[in-house]
Parts: sequence; C-alpha cells; structure tokens
Amino acid sequence: MSDNNIVRFEPDEKPAHLLSAGLGLQVTIMIVTGIMLTPLIVGREAGLGAGQISWLVFAAVLACGVSTWLQASRFGIIGGRNLLFVGSNVAFISVAVSALELGGTSLLLTLVAVASLATFIFTSQMGPLRKVLTPAIGGVVLMLMALNVAPVVWSMLKRVPAEFVGNMAVPYIFLATLIPILLISLFGSKTSRLWAPLIGIVIGSIYSYQVGLVDFSKVITADWIGLPDNHWPGFDFTFNESFWALLPAFVLITFVGCIETYADGIAVQKFSYRKARPIDFRAIQGAINADGVGSFLAGILGSVPNTVYSMSIGVMEITKVAALRVGFYGGLFMILFALSPKLIALISAIPSPVAAGYILVIIILLFGHGLQMVNQTKLSFEALLAVCFGFFAGVGFQGGFLFNEAFPEGMQIFLSNGTTSGGLTAILIMFLFSLKKRAKNKLSVPLHITSIEKINHLINNFAKTNQWQKKWENKLMLIAEEGLNFLIENQEKNNRKNKVTVHIRIYQEGDEVELEFISAPSGVNAESAAAAIKDIGEDNIESKLSLKLLYGLTNDIKHLQYHGIDYLFLKVNPKLN
Repeated sequence: MSDNNIVRFEPDEKPAHLLSAGLGLQVTIMIVTGIMLTPLIVGREAGLGAGQISWLVFAAVLACGVSTWLQASRFGIIGGRNLLFVGSNVAFISVAVSALELGGTSLLLTLVAVASLATFIFTSQMGPLRKVLTPAIGGVVLMLMALNVAPVVWSMLKRVPAEFVGNMAVPYIFLATLIPILLISLFGSKTSRLWAPLIGIVIGSIYSYQVGLVDFSKVITADWIGLPDNHWPGFDFTFNESFWALLPAFVLITFVGCIETYADGIAVQKFSYRKARPIDFRAIQGAINADGVGSFLAGILGSVPNTVYSMSIGVMEITKVAALRVGFYGGLFMILFALSPKLIALISAIPSPVAAGYILVIIILLFGHGLQMVNQTKLSFEALLAVCFGFFAGVGFQGGFLFNEAFPEGMQIFLSNGTTSGGLTAILIMFLFSLKKRAKNKLSVPLHITSIEKINHLINNFAKTNQWQKKWENKLMLIAEEGLNFLIENQEKNNRKNKVTVHIRIYQEGDEVELEFISAPSGVNAESAAAAIKDIGEDNIESKLSLKLLYGLTNDIKHLQYHGIDYLFLKVNPKLN
C-alpha cells in the first residue's frame, strides 16, 4: 500500500462552503446533461409523449440527487461515506425501452423498483459471490450491454422530422457531436476530457439550430421552477408474462452495476486518504446498497435506474478533494435542477442525432471498460471459456440465430436480450467451475482456543495427503494457531457473549497454501494492524505477539471485513524459510 500525500481534503474534513459548493456545482454541470439524456432517449425510442418524457427526466435527476446524498452518508448498511456522484444508468436503455413498449411506464416503474432490491442480495452474499460474479463476468455482461444498446443509437439517427429524412444535415450533426468528443478525449488535458461530452453536445446542438432542427419554443415558455405537468404513472401489479420475461435482464444488469460500484468503491478509497489503508468492504457494501436505494427511489418516482458515475473519481484525482461536503452540495444542485422545467425543456430540445453521438461514445467506453474488467486478472482456462461462451451465446440469441423460435414466446423475449442470455450463460459456467474448486479440507469449530486440536488434525490430514515434511506441517499449524488467536482476542474486545463459530478452509495452488478463516466481525483489521507493525517495527512492545508471528510467517495477509462477516486469508509457502 502506498501513501497519497497530495490529497487536499479527506472525506471527513471540511473545506470552505464556497469551495465545496463550487466543486459540487462544477461536477453537477458536467453530468446533469448525461443524466437527463438517458431517460430522454428511452422515452423517445418508446414513443412516449412530451409530458411523459418530462416526468422521466424529472424523476431521474431528483433520484440521482438524493442518491448522491446517500453515497456521502451512512445509515446502517446504506451509504459508504465517500464522494461518489450518481447518474442515470445508460446500461438500462435497451431493456427500459422494451419495458415501455410492452407495458408502459407502470411496467418500467415496477421492474426498476423490484430489480433494485437485488443489490441487497448481492451485498449480503458479497463474500461467497466474489468467486462467481468476478470482474471478468461483469466485463462480458458490460460488453453485451453495449452491443444491446447499439441498435437504439442507429435508430436515433433516423428519428428526425419528415423534412430532414435523407438530408445530409443529419449525419453532419451526428459528426459535429461525435468528433469534438473524440478529439478532446484523445488530445485534451485531464481537465478538458471531463468536459468533452458536454462540449460535443453543445457544438452539435448549435449546428442543429443553424440548420433548423432545434425548436426552442417550449424552452422559452417553460417555468424556471416547478414540477412536470404529467402525473405519477403508478405501479403495475399484474406481474404478467412481460414482467417475468424482462425481470431477469433488469436483475442481471443490476448485478453488473453492483460489480461496477464495487470497483468504484475500491478506487475512491485509494484516492480519498493521504495515508494508505486496507479497503473497507463495509463501505463498499454501503455504496452498493445506496445504489439500490437510489434505483428503488427512481423506480418509485417512475424513471430509469441510477448508478455511481466513475467520473467522480476522475474529478477527485484532479482536484485532490474527497470531502463529503462537496457531495452534499452536488446532490442539492441536482435536486434544484430537477425542479427546473426550463432546464428539462432545454435538454429535451436536443435533437436525436446529437444524443446519438453522445450515447455512441458512452457505449464504446462501456464496451472498453468491459474489456478492461475481463483483462483485470490473468484468466484461467475455465474463466476464459465462461467469458467467451457467454459473449457468443448473447450475440447469437440477440441476433435470433440460436433457434429462438423453438422456445415459448415468453422465453423468446428473455433470450432475445443478449445481456440476459449471454450473461446468465457465463454465470452458469463460472458457478459450475466454482463447484469444482471447492475446498476439500474444511472445518467448522467454536471460536475458542480449545478448537486448535481439531484445526491441527485438519492440517495433519492435509499434510499427509500432500506428502509434506513435518517442518512444513508445523509452520502451517503455527500460522493457523496465531490466526485463531487474533480472532479470539478481537471477539473478547467486542464483548461478544454469544458463541461464535469459525469456518476454516485450506486451498492449495502449486506450493502456495491459503488458510481461510470465516467468522463474525472482529473489529480490528489484521491487514491494517500488520502494516502498522511494518511501520513501527517488529520489536515494538505495543505490537501483539500473534500479529508479529503472522506478519513474519506469512507471504500475504488479507482481511476482508463485511457487514456481519469477516474473511481472513493467510497465504504462505511452507517450503520457503
């Protein structure tokens, strides 16, 4: 872990209100157009009226403002107290359009609200799921989502008034938006890149106005402050065939959003503190849960789901400000923008070819981000098979090439969404692979020093199976005992009266062995404490003996702390001195 001494303000520090408000407003201006464009595109593609589209946009921005507040807060298991801005989730464009076409805004509202609850399933099982819902699986689903949205972009290029059909002004407008975004992204500074999408939209809109494709009459007549004219759409509790056909796609994309927020949660912690610290996975769970609550709110209000915008981290990297106060101001500005019909009318006036240029860049970046997630770690043959098979299955089903017509009508809707069919195929293969990799050497015992005899017996059997020398076996036993002592000491500090069970598993890859302890929360992070020993020196009398031994004997210590459960991993090569 390396230190980051150039951070100006950590999350809990309080910069001046003027500075905080200025930074919050700057980021809000950067992202609010994108937040509004996503529901705008969904509404246009589904053929909704102007009033319904205004409501979609209003609800989306309002939900994003409240969600940004939630990210900067912590209410129990909700919120991670990190500076993360929230925006509309582009990945839902295709399935949201399908929902509106099949059942209107009520069906969309119900699907978004129900699917958002999947985030709590994800966070409650984040430990076990980490072996199935890997970054590689999240990456292939993200790539399929980008391909799924692409047809929407192509159709937007043709969504122009009759007098502009076949007019060369339309592709010129598209290029006038796309080219500035690409040029600034390729050759601009870090700061200018953050503004690239907004600059492209402005240039494309100005050119559209010059050729007569933009109508600002509704912008002029709209109120500065107020609510949309349209009413709340209400829920659809019929749970018909369309609901069940689309729900898996909504849930799967929600899970992928969880994986993305997981990655953003790790990144934001690395940029937020001057002194490096172990990743707080409880804060990441809180960030993902805040995403879920935010999307649930968006669903209740009647709009598309939202998610953390990775741009937050890019802005933080430039400004060196991670203060939560900036997030509170940013959320406030989003809510104020949501209550401005004039701003919503201005965004709604953006022509479809301009929106298409913007969204094309976004889905290209989504596809690229998916590739990065797939290549984040070296893939085993099994993981590579899951990723590639899932990708081609998704493309095949979405194109209707894999005998879709042989399935019932409800299944055809399900399979024709490449994100769902391909993503679930990849997840199924990874799940089958995880069954193969389950630890054969495992034990569940009370978290008490008397359990060491059973643990040593487990290690003894493991050593005999692998034909180990006695000194290797003794070294692993010593590490296991000190790992158990660390957990016991911290349970005693927490004054836990109920009996606690610890689950111990032994994995082996080549010469390296990993001891895994799964127990109730221990309070102190072993990884952080071991790093402290490194800083103050192993001879310091304040260092606990168990930690000194663990630090000296192991190759690596990882302590993943979640709400309600801890995972302590001790890696060692017993054959090395």
